[in-house]
Amino acid sequence: MRDLISTTREIIKDRMQLEPMSQLYGSPVFKQKKEYLDLEELEEIQDDLLKHGIFSHIESSPGFYYLKILRTSSSQRRPKYWLHLLLFLLTVVTTSLTGSLLQGHDPFASWADFSAGFSYSFALLSILFAHEMGHYFASRYYGIEVTLPYFIPLFLPAFHPGTLGAFIKMRSPIPHKKALFDVGVAGPIAGFVVSLIFLIIGFYRLPDTQGIYAYIQQIHPLDDAHGINLVLGNTILYDIVGSFFGAGRLPMNEMYHFPFIFAAWFGLLVTAINLMPIGQLDGGHITYAMFGDRARLIAMGAFALLIFLNFYLISNFNSYIWVLWSILILVFIRFRHPPTLDNSIGLDKNRKILGWVSYIIFIVSFSPMPFYVQSF
Repeated sequence: MRDLISTTREIIKDRMQLEPMSQLYGSPVFKQKKEYLDLEELEEIQDDLLKHGIFSHIESSPGFYYLKILRTSSSQRRPKYWLHLLLFLLTVVTTSLTGSLLQGHDPFASWADFSAGFSYSFALLSILFAHEMGHYFASRYYGIEVTLPYFIPLFLPAFHPGTLGAFIKMRSPIPHKKALFDVGVAGPIAGFVVSLIFLIIGFYRLPDTQGIYAYIQQIHPLDDAHGINLVLGNTILYDIVGSFFGAGRLPMNEMYHFPFIFAAWFGLLVTAINLMPIGQLDGGHITYAMFGDRARLIAMGAFALLIFLNFYLISNFNSYIWVLWSILILVFIRFRHPPTLDNSIGLDKNRKILGWVSYIIFIVSFSPMPFYVQSF
């Protein structure tokens, strides 16, 4: 407690005074008359405290501002670097195996066959890494205790990206809506940008129509009536970028044989799912930061649209692709977003604009039916 008060005093200097009795209750409180301190300066003090890992809560009375010191993150647990590295390396292996299979190789036959999957692994893990590190750096900026990314390796000898994604764990509370917004939006924006880069590179490197079909024929017969005709769903952004490069010559039922394009497509899908304005998804964080308690109604409305989409896909295409995700929302993600430590700190105009941009990113990246099996 003594060290906490000493550090806090060094940051606040003489701009606020400590209430001596507050030390007895474990939460030091500093105060100052409103005529000597405006709210903008008080928020700057709060941000400076956060950079030192000290969380605080702003309160006010008719004549005073109060700054309640809540906790410090000095008790951080030591990161298990070996675990993060191990999971990442295993995910490199599983995504490389998957990338090799998608390009028609047997990854267990030789090193050359296995290494053929490196380009897919590199693209996909770059996208996932960018997403998670966006969250990570935004969290660290606000002094929020957070882990490094945990990658989830998974290999299936069937159509699968080779991973269940990645996540980070927050081990301290979100101080205010500004921090919540920045942490929530940083991941999807970073993942979206890297996905777009790989999509452009993939289309730019795409051969002509004859070259595309010559490459595909090396993987499987073009008239294989006994194969599974798996078609990937289109998105607005994929169409726009593809049209610019004349990529209409690449069929959606063969696109996953091209590593950068498929990794980018999957990255955009992950970005769209995370940007759903529901619960504690990234989109839910953004929506709560922008709209407060009204975010719950927005989440319920978004879920209602998802249920409608389920009924439409099931009745018209016999597709149950969003059923599991709907169950996960009901059971785990839910609709209500917990408050931050200080909900009085709102968003500035630029952040609100970025919030609306994130909704546009969701729309252009979302595929109503990401994949389906089509008869020959």
